[in-house]
Amino acid sequence: MKTLVRVIEKISAISGAIAAPLPFLAAFIICYEIVMRKFLDRPTLWVSETTAMLCGICYLLGGALNIKNDAHVRVDIFYSKLSQRTRAGLDCLNFCFFSVYILFMLKVIWPYMIQSIKLDEHSYTAWNPMVWPMKIILFAGFVLVMLQGLAKVLKDLHMLLTGRALFEPPSKKGSG
Repeated sequence: MKTLVRVIEKISAISGAIAAPLPFLAAFIICYEIVMRKFLDRPTLWVSETTAMLCGICYLLGGALNIKNDAHVRVDIFYSKLSQRTRAGLDCLNFCFFSVYILFMLKVIWPYMIQSIKLDEHSYTAWNPMVWPMKIILFAGFVLVMLQGLAKVLKDLHMLLTGRALFEPPSKKGSG
């Protein structure tokens, strides 16, 4: 079980590392567009869709890392006051709803992704980029989120059943 969780978390870390620089690239491209449009009077066709795609990829590939790092937004008024074991139990219950939603989304996205690939789908804009790679990334993003959710529920189940974290934090040795 530990090996499976480690592998999933490594995949989440890699997808997050791929996603992390994309907002900076999008910001650079937007600055490029501003210079081209305002100072050189040569607006681009591709900047708007490219930045939307880059930010979308960041969102989709960063979701799993967000779950891994427990960085998602939640109302912590009561949750933070509960014991780790009780929180793990609530998170296991939450996983039931989470997994139904993610599996439903995967079921819905799959045929649209396949159709887009078969049709070599492009957008209907002046630039006309391919759309099917984004649909593959959309599906992959949900798969990554589901996998990381599975890793989290395995850790939560371990905590719920044993009262101990699956991965004990490294012990601090005295320098004495």
